[in-house]
Amino acid sequence: MQNYSWYRRAGVAGFIGIIAIWLVGCGAVVTSPPPLQATISTSVVKPYPTPASAQSLYSNALTAPAAGWAKGLECAFTVNGLVVRPNNGQAYICLAPTAPLTDVSVSVTVQQMNSPSTHAFGIAFRHAAPKNYYFFGIDGKGSFTFTTVINDVSHTIIPFTPNAAIHSGANAINRLQVIARGKVITLLVNGTPVGQATLSTFARGSVGLRGINNGEVIFQQLSIAQV
Repeated sequence: MQNYSWYRRAGVAGFIGIIAIWLVGCGAVVTSPPPLQATISTSVVKPYPTPASAQSLYSNALTAPAAGWAKGLECAFTVNGLVVRPNNGQAYICLAPTAPLTDVSVSVTVQQMNSPSTHAFGIAFRHAAPKNYYFFGIDGKGSFTFTTVINDVSHTIIPFTPNAAIHSGANAINRLQVIARGKVITLLVNGTPVGQATLSTFARGSVGLRGINNGEVIFQQLSIAQV
């Protein structure tokens, strides 16, 4: 039996909306995904599962080279963690060596070393194909955001939203967590639920750690568990 937690963020006005985006391809014959429909909230109003240690799928401190990860300047293992650097100035995703996953909890510790404080970095998940994935990130100013990237086009699900749970400022360290079960995506920072979305763009995919444009981000203690 799953262990469920229920949170209602008191004192925070819920931001609930319906987003409908119709994607139109041009110039080439492509198969467009169905319209993207999402219900979002900066309050966590739906129950979500808590992962158990026995359900661990992958765990790595990220402080030493590990099999299955990309090798190169963009994904560099150091004694301090996995340093993710941009590729030609653009944010880069270092994919974890797991099979495509569906219902998971992904948590990782992240520290921005340098780069603009208004750019997001964090967890890419349900990475279904190159340039197609969900992204939960934070910036150096203490805000979080949730987007879906389709054919390298980013669509905002939850815009940059300040939250007191996020440690901000130079070299701040935060623990990010995504819990994805079915269509419900729950977002947590330092153990505090900060947002939630219900959408069905991607049902499964890989997990990755996304850096930032023109800067460096260090990741440690990656944990992926089934929920």
